[in-house]
Amino acid sequence: MKKIFINIEDFDTNIAVSDEGKLVNFFTERNVYARAGNIYKGKISKVVSNMNFVFVDIGDERPAFLSEKEYFDSTGADFREIFNGDSEEVDIKPQDDIAGIFEKGRELIVQVIKEPYNTKGARLTTNVMIPGHYTVFSPFIQHAGISRKIVDEEERERLRRIIEKAKTGFPEEFGVIARTQAQGAKKKEIEQEIKELYEKWQDVKKNFKRNKSPDMLHEEEMLPVKILREHMDRQVKEVIADSKDVYRAVKNYVKETKRSGIKVRFYDGIESLFGYYKIQQQVDGIYNGIVPFKKGGYIKIDVTEALTVIDINSGKFKGLEDVENSLLLMNVNAAKEIARQIILRNIGGLIVVDFIDMQKEENRQKVKETMDNELSKSKMYFKTSKISEFGLMEITRKRDAKRVEDIYFEPCSCCGGRGIVQNEENVCINYLKKIKYECRRSVELNVVVAVPDDIKKKITKDYRDRIKKYEKEYKKKVILKTEN
Repeated sequence: MKKIFINIEDFDTNIAVSDEGKLVNFFTERNVYARAGNIYKGKISKVVSNMNFVFVDIGDERPAFLSEKEYFDSTGADFREIFNGDSEEVDIKPQDDIAGIFEKGRELIVQVIKEPYNTKGARLTTNVMIPGHYTVFSPFIQHAGISRKIVDEEERERLRRIIEKAKTGFPEEFGVIARTQAQGAKKKEIEQEIKELYEKWQDVKKNFKRNKSPDMLHEEEMLPVKILREHMDRQVKEVIADSKDVYRAVKNYVKETKRSGIKVRFYDGIESLFGYYKIQQQVDGIYNGIVPFKKGGYIKIDVTEALTVIDINSGKFKGLEDVENSLLLMNVNAAKEIARQIILRNIGGLIVVDFIDMQKEENRQKVKETMDNELSKSKMYFKTSKISEFGLMEITRKRDAKRVEDIYFEPCSCCGGRGIVQNEENVCINYLKKIKYECRRSVELNVVVAVPDDIKKKITKDYRDRIKKYEKEYKKKVILKTEN
């Protein structure tokens, strides 16, 4: 049984999804202006011709950017990034020269598809998509699409007929994509949602004509409702929130979507929501570089600028008497935990996994199938390679927001983000070199060198003879001063 826990704090929102007490998904969002899904009336502030993109002022502290990949003159769009693979493939017709289309000062409707990240502003598209629970409304792609995850042909055809008939009742053309949640939904519910989404688009157009730029024309729903819309499947039986506003919003959403089997509760205890329900310790584990898995093994996760590397170690793994089957069991358990961590941490881009070598191709295929099955529990688009003879698997995965650790962490000022620092002995040796060269060039009798307190103690204890040698050789008096 799945439960969703919603924690609202002053500066961020945190949502945990557990299955039988085990954390299976985690979402966190700082309160930012340019959230993915928001629609703005923007004004072009700069055209970068040689890079074929433009900067757009949407009212955020950093200018957003729109490239030729996201501007299709309203004839096509790749919206898998926003709506987690719930679409059909759409023919994309990018512009060759966006700089030739736009000029500084032009106003246009844009939607955020990727939130600001580090020094980069938000990434935009001109192909607006407004999501509902069952459908996605597309004002520009006049297309009735069905989620690729709905595989039953009769159901696909039923949904297509419902959409096509619903579209005939409006004065203008638009597109609708049936989401995975539409499978089995009643015709009336789908039609009503399409009507509501159409009205939202009309409001966007009215506000565009009426309001000055930059201005927000449509705000994506608060994160809790968005997560419910994306992840409230039939297995979810309870939602617990520690904010009265969110509690009421969730109750209304459950009522609107007619999910009578879900219990919604308000938590107002003294202890934090995650602490009370024993979730916080699992959330904290998301930030660890080393993660144990079943039967004593562990995985090590290293993030670089270009890719994420995950290594598997046997640790105290207790396997079977047969070596090959033991390796298979260990890799299968590791694959389950790796997929779980990828989903929890929202790791995207290129991921390389170093499995323990197995001799049999059929065993490598079993591990790949396990990885595919576990990653498919998230709606994010992914692709896995075969496991090579060296035990390597490559995974590419879409990411529509920051990695969890990027929201709360920054590179270490001591190691520059490498994750390592010089050992104490090498630090002492470097200070001794500094002392030697100061003795050489100083015209003063006393040579004063500031060092950290622990290093001062070690030099005084272990390298005192070296200091005396410098004093004798250069006729100086070395004074070690503790750094403030």
